[in-house]
Amino acid sequence: MNYTMKNLFFVLILFNLFAPLGEAKAAGMDILAKHQCEEQDFSLKINFTTSYGKLVYDQSKTKAELSVMAQRAGIFEKGVFAAGLALVNIDSEYELNTMTQSLSDGGHCLIPYQLNVHVGYSQPIIYLAKELEKGSCTYNLVLRHEQVHQQINKQALEYFVPQIYQSIKEQTAQIKPMYIAPQSSEDKAAQELTKKYHQIITPLVDNFRDQILAEQSKLDNQQQYQREGDICRQFNRKSRS
Repeated sequence: MNYTMKNLFFVLILFNLFAPLGEAKAAGMDILAKHQCEEQDFSLKINFTTSYGKLVYDQSKTKAELSVMAQRAGIFEKGVFAAGLALVNIDSEYELNTMTQSLSDGGHCLIPYQLNVHVGYSQPIIYLAKELEKGSCTYNLVLRHEQVHQQINKQALEYFVPQIYQSIKEQTAQIKPMYIAPQSSEDKAAQELTKKYHQIITPLVDNFRDQILAEQSKLDNQQQYQREGDICRQFNRKSRS
């Protein structure tokens, strides 16, 4: 009876000795696999597209309706220029494509291989109030003013898009493949990896939007209104004389 107990006691001791060793070995394999994954040599292909959209003119709305639309868009033009409105949608979207590679510890390596990014405009439109008489000085003045707004949008897109692309290229180069431990969720890892790209792209687009608003505000100020408004006032005086 004592002999059996001794054998059992030794078996338990040996089991307890080797169990931590097995756990340590598994942990070491995980660390090695994680290192091999993160140091994986890969090349991320970035497909960057942009578009301006087709400019449309609309003279179906009243000055009062345009004022409401302008306020909703955060635009506050004054005087005669409230009879016109230039709008455009800033579009941005991205898609990350990944592939997985099996690792020696039973886990996987999530590798980004293609990033599709689009930053551009859609539905650029110039509204002119229906009260404006085509061919009149005021009509032409308001039309020119709103065309300048859309030209600013176009030039801003052409100027900032290469900068956005370069920033995305430089910053995403710092993102490493993601290690997925055995039994862990590949979908969750993909979400975490995509979030890293989101945190790079979103601030760049937000800054682009802020820069456009800053450039547009240079056109919408009291001095500019006065300068442009003088054109028709002088024209009307000459017409009456």
